[in-house]
Amino acid sequence: MIHKQQVGYPVEEIVAGLCSALVRNYLNNVAKGKELLPTVVFQGGVAANLGMRQAFQKALGAEIVVPEHFSVMGAVGAAMLAQEEVAVKGKTSFKGLEVAEWDNEAQSFQCPHCPNQCEVVEIKQEGKVIARWGDRCGRWSSVEVAV
Repeated sequence: MIHKQQVGYPVEEIVAGLCSALVRNYLNNVAKGKELLPTVVFQGGVAANLGMRQAFQKALGAEIVVPEHFSVMGAVGAAMLAQEEVAVKGKTSFKGLEVAEWDNEAQSFQCPHCPNQCEVVEIKQEGKVIARWGDRCGRWSSVEVAV
């Protein structure tokens, strides 16, 4: 990007290139192996970015629809899933907003058990491990932790 700027590319072209790169990254990593068929609905905060919408449309060759309430659709969907869980289980595992005041600690370590040497992130709450992720093999993330 800096090189393009130094050699005189217009800002609009540089930004369009960044949008295209982000779309390629999404399609090659998040959407990898998934069939995306028209019409594509684009939601979340990034959907407000016209450049991203255009880059998706160009990459997919399909119409991109941004719903009126694109910025809150994920939250609404999460609420609907929680409602379904409560209907089945009678409760959720939601701990309440006061968790922000609990003694939480995040740390990471490098796993020495294989050549991947993954960086494993660990979250402790009140001194107990409640979550781990980052390992490719599942050695740490599959271990049952305190909830």
